[in-house]
Amino acid sequence: MKKTGILLIALILSTFIMAQEKTKVKELGLTFKNLNEFGFSYKVGTTKELWRFNAMSISGSNTDIEFNNDNDDFKGFGFSFKVGKEYRRHVSEKVEFRYGADLSFGYRYDKYTRHNTENRYGYEVKENTYSPGINLVLGLNYKINDQFIFGAEIMPYLNYSISESTTTAATFGKHKSDYSNFNYGFDSSSVLLSVAYRF
Repeated sequence: MKKTGILLIALILSTFIMAQEKTKVKELGLTFKNLNEFGFSYKVGTTKELWRFNAMSISGSNTDIEFNNDNDDFKGFGFSFKVGKEYRRHVSEKVEFRYGADLSFGYRYDKYTRHNTENRYGYEVKENTYSPGINLVLGLNYKINDQFIFGAEIMPYLNYSISESTTTAATFGKHKSDYSNFNYGFDSSSVLLSVAYRF
């Protein structure tokens, strides 16, 4: 009888512990990189592991420059996002250590046009750039209270960029070129700060 009682208590405790582990957590946050690039994050999971969804940048530009008889026009837009998983371990009541990894993807479109009003020559360059990558995540969370969390993380990265460029001019017609580069490392742009609301 004692064995059955002990077994029953152990089963109830393990169920209670597992239920605690499976407590659902959702966090919506604002992220900052280099203090001039910001984005949004959404995390969902348990108190110990969460899926991460980051929209790090959405940008656009439109610049028109006139110099002598030359008219230069620059237009562009781009975006990037990351999806990953993070794991958390308590360091103290207020501080959590977090680690994990993200898969990332970025896209950029640029268009440059030059036109000379006197000689009527000109050309146009269009470029599409695709940047898939991966980064590690190592960071700390500070729980301000039950709802608000301040976070800081470093993200060593590795990415590969592929660019397709098309130049069109009246003198030589259309010319296409492709190029790629491989980047990896850790620098000041690899530091991410965040403020999140947990609900």
